Amino acid sequence: MHYVIYTAAVWGLVYFLVGKRFVMLWKAALLGVLLMVTVDYFGTKYNLYLYPRGYIYIGRLPVMQIINVYASSLLFLNWLPTTWGKRMLYIIYISTIFLALEALMYSAGAIAFLNWKLSYSYFLNIAGLSTLAYLSDFILRREALDGNDV
Repeated sequence: MHYVIYTAAVWGLVYFLVGKRFVMLWKAALLGVLLMVTVDYFGTKYNLYLYPRGYIYIGRLPVMQIINVYASSLLFLNWLPTTWGKRMLYIIYISTIFLALEALMYSAGAIAFLNWKLSYSYFLNIAGLSTLAYLSDFILRREALDGNDV
């Protein structure tokens, strides 16, 4: 049930906060999903953590988790600053929020740590969001050049 509540909340935020910018951001947000699936593939394969309460799985990853990461990537990219100094502060801030959400999901039993600690996730979030910010520039710049900017 926790995945359903979380999914409804995060997509409600996307609807109200991202709105029409979805058209511009949807491709770049797929990069966030690609990064998460890659990291979680290895994390679950090597028994660092697992997702015990998913409903439908692709491999060892709950489909709802993948959908939630897509929505979270959209929200992250929606307010991504243009300069890297501001971006790093934003990434640290968002990583803290994601860590708090992960702690909530851990307490709800949605994720179980086997050979992992919650604090590791903070640094992994910073690295992942920094990579997403860097790679999304290529897609968003291309969209702006093509005139698909909203």
